[in-house]
Amino acid sequence: MRFSQIAAAYATALLMAGTAPAQSQQETPHISLELNKLEASGTACRLSFVMENRSSQDIDAASYEIVVFGKNDVINQMSVFDFGVLPQDKTIVRQFELSNLTCEGTGKLLINGPAGCSTEFVSGHCTTPLSLQSRTSVSLIQ
Repeated sequence: MRFSQIAAAYATALLMAGTAPAQSQQETPHISLELNKLEASGTACRLSFVMENRSSQDIDAASYEIVVFGKNDVINQMSVFDFGVLPQDKTIVRQFELSNLTCEGTGKLLINGPAGCSTEFVSGHCTTPLSLQSRTSVSLIQ
């Protein structure tokens, strides 16, 4: 085999290897929800979330039922968090203050599911999977 044939074969192999990861990295449509920060605010705990709408559509209204557990795994509060409009391929930040809750005593947050969904109103958040992450010591689970 001559050098030019070897070089051509090597270049072809590199090109094929370079396209494989790109194909496997295509994202499944989802909404990314990250618990980014918890901070005390008087007698409340302020929760800061970062969301990214990686679905194939704008979402006009997104609400989720969230259950707050203490570090002892006992339910502390249950609330519906209204994240509002989620434009497609956009990152947003939303903050919620939960009264009579200490951040230090919070163990985990359970996303119980989408809220406000019915047969008459099917928002994109009702059917789009969630991808969860927490940058805090408090777990974010489904």
